[in-house]
Amino acid sequence: MIDLHIHTTASSDGQYTPREIFAMAGSMGLTAIAFADHNSVAGVEEGLNLSREFGIDFIPCLELNSLFKEYDLHILGYFIEHDNQGLISWLNEIHHEKQLQAVKRIRKLNELGFIFNAGDVVRFSRGMMPTGVSYLKAILSRKENRNDPRLDAYTRGDRSDSPYVNFYLDYLRGGKPAFVPLDMMETPQVIGKVKKFGGVPVLAHPSDTEERDIRELISHGLCGLEVYSSYHTPEQEKRFLSIVYEYNLVATAGSDFHGEAVKPDVKLAGIRGNSEELVEKLREFREKMGS
Repeated sequence: MIDLHIHTTASSDGQYTPREIFAMAGSMGLTAIAFADHNSVAGVEEGLNLSREFGIDFIPCLELNSLFKEYDLHILGYFIEHDNQGLISWLNEIHHEKQLQAVKRIRKLNELGFIFNAGDVVRFSRGMMPTGVSYLKAILSRKENRNDPRLDAYTRGDRSDSPYVNFYLDYLRGGKPAFVPLDMMETPQVIGKVKKFGGVPVLAHPSDTEERDIRELISHGLCGLEVYSSYHTPEQEKRFLSIVYEYNLVATAGSDFHGEAVKPDVKLAGIRGNSEELVEKLREFREKMGS
């Protein structure tokens, strides 16, 4: 078994440390994993060291937010050169822009009537780039919001099964009331940057991306699809696999595991098609890119 989409504490919404992830992976018999932390390679070096210690194959990776036609798409960069100074400089730029984005998001959420401030967000993001987890926790932490009926859906209603993800989907993603675009993170640009820094750009959990948009992204250099995901049905997997075969792309399998405190319905390696053969094909694809 493999899992090529795992978040660690290098993401502000990751529950487990790299070592804890490796221990869990080892106890489950996983043969290969990848950390896909948000706009960060902070856990990659430790992952490489733990790989040797645990005897589990490890692929350097990160997950990048990107903007395509006002949609927030996530690009995975497998085999990224994590110590490339150009990459590190670019990620620092992203971090700065994400901080500015956070200020604007807070302002929009305040205008919608949620009472909290930047200090609250920083506290729950542990000084890292905030995610939907950070904003909802910040809002729920303030007594001024306690009687806000909009929050009932996330605390005990129909959105409480995965409250942080659902809050992000309802308020922060493209087309939603508190959406703030990052112009420097347009998807074609992100795909090009991943390739520039030695990575294989793969579209994460594409179930909410129109097929015509996927095909357009392929024309911009997208190299693969996360075919097997916690969010996909067997029918969707079949459709994505047909696109992979049509364009001679790479298919990957990843759970998007954050930990049960963040995404209780997403389990480590809880995906179909998580075959080690996918890792071999991904590695072969990377080698051909470099030849």
